Amino acid sequence: MAVPATNGVIERFFRTVKEQVVHDRIYQTIDEVRVAVRRFVAQWLIKKNAYRSPYDARAACNQAAFSKAA
Repeated sequence: MAVPATNGVIERFFRTVKEQVVHDRIYQTIDEVRVAVRRFVAQWLIKKNAYRSPYDARAACNQAAFSKAA
């Protein structure tokens, strides 16, 4: 069974996507929407990872986890 907070996290993400990509914009095709969403998600992940490469972000996450365990 999923933790109720887990659903809230994804709901918040979808809300952010709608606010940043969908609302107040007119798209001519579904492909334009897909491109806009993909672009947003890519930028969101880069920002979420503090502008680090995926490798560096994972290494920092692992380091933080190991530091807490020690």
